[in-house]
Amino acid sequence: MKFSGFMNVYQLDDMSWEYQFGGKSLKAQTLKELEVLVGLYGLKWGVLDKNLVEKSLEIDKNNVTGFLNVYKKEGFWHYRGTDLKSHSLEVLKKKVLSENLDWVETDRELAYKNWELDLRKFKK
Repeated sequence: MKFSGFMNVYQLDDMSWEYQFGGKSLKAQTLKELEVLVGLYGLKWGVLDKNLVEKSLEIDKNNVTGFLNVYKKEGFWHYRGTDLKSHSLEVLKKKVLSENLDWVETDRELAYKNWELDLRKFKK
């Protein structure tokens, strides 16, 4: 778990974000989703460290893959909330589907771009 620079917000190992308050927490896949959720609960969203916030926003922005619950970290594609990972998106998809989990495109164009780039990596 890493501090994000936002008040009470941490990045979890699965690259999702958590807002902690009291003994409770709110979780979301992106910082924007978490900010909206925090606002809906009437909680305060604030910045404690501008430099760290900028880094967190960059990490969040660059971690968009076009697939729901899929992120890339240290050369591996991961499926959030599980231990599933692979160097190949195609292999990860097979693992996810074999576990009867959902494989959903959230952004068709971005998903296609990532898929093609990943396939090219293995054709060499």
